[in-house]
Amino acid sequence: MPRFSKKVIGTVDAAGDDVNAYEAERAARIEENKRRMMALGILDTANALADAANAERVAARNARADAASANGGYNRRIERPAVKRRSGRLSGEVPKDYSAELDSNGTNRDLWEPVYNEERYTLAHKEALGTSTKTWTLFVDGYDAKGNRIYDPVRGATCHQCRQKTVCKHTSCGGCGELRGQFCGDCLWMRYGEHVDEANDAGDAWRCPSCRDLCNCSFCRQRKGLPPTGTLYRRAIKAGFASVAHYLVLNNMAGDDDCGENDDRESPARVPETPEKETEAEAEAETQPERRSEEIHAAGPKTPESKPKERKRRHDPVATPRKRSRLLALECDVVASSVAAAARPVEDEPGYSRRR
Repeated sequence: MPRFSKKVIGTVDAAGDDVNAYEAERAARIEENKRRMMALGILDTANALADAANAERVAARNARADAASANGGYNRRIERPAVKRRSGRLSGEVPKDYSAELDSNGTNRDLWEPVYNEERYTLAHKEALGTSTKTWTLFVDGYDAKGNRIYDPVRGATCHQCRQKTVCKHTSCGGCGELRGQFCGDCLWMRYGEHVDEANDAGDAWRCPSCRDLCNCSFCRQRKGLPPTGTLYRRAIKAGFASVAHYLVLNNMAGDDDCGENDDRESPARVPETPEKETEAEAEAETQPERRSEEIHAAGPKTPESKPKERKRRHDPVATPRKRSRLLALECDVVASSVAAAARPVEDEPGYSRRR
């Protein structure tokens, strides 16, 4: 048969019948051999030998990995799961129905909109807020001469708040004694309003914000089901609070809605406002706009008669023709002078004359 010829369907020759009979006989012998092997247990034995050989290879590989990790190398140990993963469709499990979690538009809002707990603090949290008698200068400790922060993975210490390993002053909690009680000077001042030197001078008597249940780092707030604060320091200082912790606690006191306005005035949380003594010139400058506004309100609205006359340029129909006539006269004088100059002969060279 040619290579690209079409096979005619419906015609079977004698050779095709012989091939089909041979294939059927071969398949029958294979099935009978399988039944004999199953009866003798040969297939189970072969599978058990294969599993044992595979287990020996895994054990040898794990032994080499343990020896390498003991010498400081990377542990490449292979741990097989106790329960093999199987497809739910193949195992026959009933699929979960997510229709109850969908809103009216058919969108599962729990997948993209997080749900947080209500943030409330008690009087114990307010009393646990830190204070400081010294003033801390930001972005100096742990920075080089160019103002860049010094990071050192060997000699540096990790701050629980910013999680940066820097070479600077850090606190040490006398209560937990863990890494969560280690704060750098900048974070301790901005987030909790405390001075790192005063905390270190207190020794074991000082307790970290985590032990006082005041830590506002992202990890601790996430464990409590609260959203992260982000860069809240500038907003807290602008509102008159000493730190972010004072801002959060005093604005979210339990059982007092307006505690942020009234309750924190007598506490050391707010930065005390000490207005400077005003001079007579400053007092006069401040009261001048008020006097001006009082005079305007007392005088009342101005009538059209008392309104000052404004200077406006009005169109004068007589002045425009006069200007035009003057311009025309000047143009005529210029043309006449130029014609007269062109009529005079040029006397620079003898015997030569021309007209322009």
